[in-house]
Amino acid sequence: MMPARPSRYNRVVHIGFGRGTAATLLASLVLLLAAPVGADDAFDVGPSPVLNVHLSRGTLDIQTWDRPQVQITSDTPLDIQHVSAAQVDPNIPRQLQVSSQQVETAHGPVTLPAESFVLPELPSGAHDAIVARGAGHVTITIPRNTAMVLAHVRAGHLGINGYHGIFVAHGRSAGISLDNVGGTGFVESLRGRVVATNSTFDRLRIRTATGNMLFQGCTSHQIQATSSYGSIVYDNGHFQPGLARFESEHGNVALGVRGGAQIGAHSGSGKVISSFHREANVRGNPATKQATVDGGGPVVTATSHHGSVYLYSGSMNEHPHVRQQLSGNSRLPIRYVGPPPRPRRQPPI
Repeated sequence: MMPARPSRYNRVVHIGFGRGTAATLLASLVLLLAAPVGADDAFDVGPSPVLNVHLSRGTLDIQTWDRPQVQITSDTPLDIQHVSAAQVDPNIPRQLQVSSQQVETAHGPVTLPAESFVLPELPSGAHDAIVARGAGHVTITIPRNTAMVLAHVRAGHLGINGYHGIFVAHGRSAGISLDNVGGTGFVESLRGRVVATNSTFDRLRIRTATGNMLFQGCTSHQIQATSSYGSIVYDNGHFQPGLARFESEHGNVALGVRGGAQIGAHSGSGKVISSFHREANVRGNPATKQATVDGGGPVVTATSHHGSVYLYSGSMNEHPHVRQQLSGNSRLPIRYVGPPPRPRRQPPI
């Protein structure tokens, strides 16, 4: 018998979610899929598994518990495979290579360029994996110590709740919500809105084409958030030592800061508006300002090339004047205080 041909997997995960292109996250793990599995299935897993899920449409909710099982509840059958650690561990990725993405908008095509994202080392030990693919309304409960979550929803909504680890979340026409999430992650939604609440990020890369971003009560060590036509609101947020960058080409950027920070803000064709109740040293001109908040701290940059930048302390609820300006701007997603309601049915793609 001839020996099995070794995998040519090079420890780089290539993400290509364009129309007609299959996603290849942990590509070597999705070559063989089991027969469709019905709702309410549970799989015994090791202490630190990997979850890899792809939905063409629908809603995906990922939550955690203190059991060594992955439980999947779905209103339609899914293709599910439980992959052994012997197959998973030799193929654990160390880097994401994100393909260029293009989306049509009312302003014409928008292209997000290709880029790479280095992943941290997984916890030591063996890592088996659950791989699921299909469509529908799906809830997956995973062990609290799950090593990595890879999730893609083409159209609908993707929510991750209470997970702390390494995560990759992607949607094309799907909104994404992160609630009480921590760790290192890459998040991309081309048309959907991204909402993060009460989360702490060691390192986060997040980008959209037209979708808005809303962060509420979050803490970031290192964060890079960019959008072409979406606006970005980081409300009542805190920064730990590290770098933070918020940039929108055509949308607005609003930063509400708790604690110390050294902020540099610039608007290409709009204004930089500041409102601080606490001690802050603000200097500059209407288009470019530097703000030293509470004696300074981590370096934060906020840029809008064709919109405005708003700087304030704490929550916008503490600044009626700022909130009034933001409320009158339809490009700022402040009317939402949590994840948006998710429709129970999605049109075919």
